[in-house]
Amino acid sequence: MKAPNNKETREMLRGTPFAKAADLKKARTEIQKKTWEQLEKARIFSEISQKPEYEFIRQEFSEGLRCRYGDDKKHLVKVFSEGTGIQIDINKDLVKNVPQSSSFVETLIRSLGDTFSKSYYRAKGIIPPDHSLDDVIKSVQEIVAQK
Repeated sequence: MKAPNNKETREMLRGTPFAKAADLKKARTEIQKKTWEQLEKARIFSEISQKPEYEFIRQEFSEGLRCRYGDDKKHLVKVFSEGTGIQIDINKDLVKNVPQSSSFVETLIRSLGDTFSKSYYRAKGIIPPDHSLDDVIKSVQEIVAQK
């Protein structure tokens, strides 16, 4: 593989916060490692959660989030997962009895879907968890140490 010339290097660095190709390469390697760690955690979570002793986790996903309307014991909307992916179940019989049902149910679906999907994908390790206060402090300390 031929080494990039100065013009190619400048072009490669254009639009990045890096002045040297080595710094760009180091940053890419760090991102690659973090991404690998995140995906590896997701793979291991999937593998381990299939064991019988972790059935309770699968049950939580299967039960999902449900919303009832009024005194009816049946769910109006249910967001859940059985296996891979997320499902949304809308009780058509109950929806037609809700005043202004289309906008109400649409808002309900968006809210429950967003809440469940974030929790679901974070638990599975597919999306990273929100940063904790310790993470923020550590990041600030690293920036200060570099200066």
